[in-house]
Amino acid sequence: MSKNIIFYFSGTGNSLKVAKDIATAIEDCELISMGKSHKLSGTYKRIGFVYPVYGGGLPGVVERFVKALDLSANENSFIFAVCTSGSGNAGGLTNISKIIGSKGSKLSYGETIRCFSNYIGLYAMGSDADSKAKAQTQATKQIIKDIQSLAVKPSNKNNPMTLLHGPFIKWLAKRDKAFNVSEACNGCEICSKVCPVGNIKMNDGKPMFLHHCEQCMACVQWCPKQAINVKDKTQDRGRYHHPDITLAEMITKK
Repeated sequence: MSKNIIFYFSGTGNSLKVAKDIATAIEDCELISMGKSHKLSGTYKRIGFVYPVYGGGLPGVVERFVKALDLSANENSFIFAVCTSGSGNAGGLTNISKIIGSKGSKLSYGETIRCFSNYIGLYAMGSDADSKAKAQTQATKQIIKDIQSLAVKPSNKNNPMTLLHGPFIKWLAKRDKAFNVSEACNGCEICSKVCPVGNIKMNDGKPMFLHHCEQCMACVQWCPKQAINVKDKTQDRGRYHHPDITLAEMITKK
């Protein structure tokens, strides 16, 4: 059994990149997607969570995963959380700290990393992806040092946005009804394979959305034909994934 374990959730690779960098640096570390439930097999020195901020808090899948995770044998582990965000943590650490505390454990360390903002369904993305990726890597280095040294940095700050978080997450789940598939679709199944929560199945060679979507936009961003779009908003918008993360990694690690 590894001494350390990191759970992550990622749609475009930003959070996977952070999780990978931390896992590589602290060594002897498992890297597990939060797309499915997990049972800890023993005690760990470090247990980490890496995920994006959604609507002022945790993505729905992350909240469900952490609530279901049995930490009873790891109450003395160093537990850390790292949020990736285009604009700030906005409650992404407050929520997870409360959940972990309710289990008799504590969040020892929490930090936020600014990444390239890429919610393509809401806005046209910027042109500074490469510089943001470099800045993300630099910010991760300091976080790695903190985690290696077991530095304590709790984050219990409240944020007004957390009041809107619950209704927002419920609203997101069926937002895939706004997705459409153009004739450019070639049935490659990448969307189905890359979806971290199994929300897409193929039907007669075309993707069908199952309405338990997390709005991570993995299907939109990774489609090689840009065939999946949100209403009529995204057809002319560029696509993004972290430059250091490959499609194969997203699929094999999800």
